[in-house]
Amino acid sequence: MYYLRKRGKYGPNNNTRFTTTDCLFKTKIERIYDKFISSPPEQRYSVVKPEDDVGEYILGYRILANVAWDLVDYVLIPVNLVENFHWLLLVFDIKDRQLYVYDSMVRANRHKTVETLVDKFSIIIPLYLSCTGFYGKRKDINFKSTKAYIEKPVTDPLDIQWMVAEIPQQKEGSVDCGVFVAAFAEYVSLGDLAIPKEDLSDIDQHRRRYGALLWDYATKKQEDGSISESEVTGRLARRKGAPAKNERTRVQRKKK
Repeated sequence: MYYLRKRGKYGPNNNTRFTTTDCLFKTKIERIYDKFISSPPEQRYSVVKPEDDVGEYILGYRILANVAWDLVDYVLIPVNLVENFHWLLLVFDIKDRQLYVYDSMVRANRHKTVETLVDKFSIIIPLYLSCTGFYGKRKDINFKSTKAYIEKPVTDPLDIQWMVAEIPQQKEGSVDCGVFVAAFAEYVSLGDLAIPKEDLSDIDQHRRRYGALLWDYATKKQEDGSISESEVTGRLARRKGAPAKNERTRVQRKKK
């Protein structure tokens, strides 16, 4: 997800505006959801604050090479179901106000667990969009003329679309969910929400390709002694003692 964020932020000819979260975003959502649901109805909205971790993701802080959500069309959210040893991908389509669920192994005995989890994202994300002033920054969203937003309160849960027929499924008994999530994210980052099944028929090929791309990228940076602008956000720098935003970081030249 980090390398996808870098490509989306710095890569040339990016026609699709997107960013991603990290896998910790899920735990932040669940923690706030539990506080929200357990609070008295009249106090629920007070537990959601822009300075919370979820708010910082939306504002473009928290993780390396992040982009504020008001500058993108899609947010890619990797989700780990720890108890099921399974990964899936959520895609927040901002203009359509919709959460797409990409699950490479749909099972009846697990669907309720996934459904309950996705509902938490659907409920909590709009609350943080509202309290962080997101909609005031989006000139392309009009609550009187944008179809998905007409006469819809800003805090209403997001619509959910389950992507089943539109995406490939992994083989029964395999442990390929992680590479499927990476592939789903790559396709969405290029603007392809539906993914032809034949494109991922040889998932091992994609696993080898991702490994080769990451190895080649790192090797070239080392050999060239590349210098990169620091990708930390201001708040991350203050919290972690990281280099300032305008400070450069040198990649050490590989010893021969």
